[in-house]
Amino acid sequence: MTFDVLLVDDDRDVLEALEARLRIAGLRVKTCAYYIEAVDHLTPNFPGCVVTDIRMPGKTGLDLIAKAVAVDPELPVIVLTGFAETDTVVKAMRGGALTVLEKPCPMEALLDALTQAIAQRAAVLKTRKTRARRAARTSTGRLPKDLALSPQLAEYEGELIRRALKRNNGNKAKTAQELGVSRSQLYAKIKGLGPEEQ
Repeated sequence: MTFDVLLVDDDRDVLEALEARLRIAGLRVKTCAYYIEAVDHLTPNFPGCVVTDIRMPGKTGLDLIAKAVAVDPELPVIVLTGFAETDTVVKAMRGGALTVLEKPCPMEALLDALTQAIAQRAAVLKTRKTRARRAARTSTGRLPKDLALSPQLAEYEGELIRRALKRNNGNKAKTAQELGVSRSQLYAKIKGLGPEEQ
């Protein structure tokens, strides 16, 4: 299941109340009471953000921030704590927290912070996806399947290449020049046409 917010707090009453309010606001929420539960959900392409308390039994929210940053430095973490002393806030922010909110926190303030964090995360993941597609295109000379043109257009392109090759008696350098592409691009396209064209 995909969720927008990983909510971590060892106080079950707080956890349940926050979960209910966030779900009413239209967010998908996954709750965890401890660090050990939460870390299993942290992945490099985690789609949302983390909201964590600081003081918890065992490893703390500061440990969770450190783990989140280690997994993905661009994963937004919001700290929601009843102990927002200056030292704690400084440690959290230096550790990589996006913001620190003090309990009891007005729901509007939390929702504003979440909206910004989720939008920021979506932008980061979109940029990564675009870069990965460009890298795939550059390395193979062709578009990944999910970015490929329609089969009809791909077939038309293949036919243009075949005809140009025939006109140039199979001379790939002349064909590339005629089609206005680099030799490496043409070779990659020819490779995609099948062994009979190579």
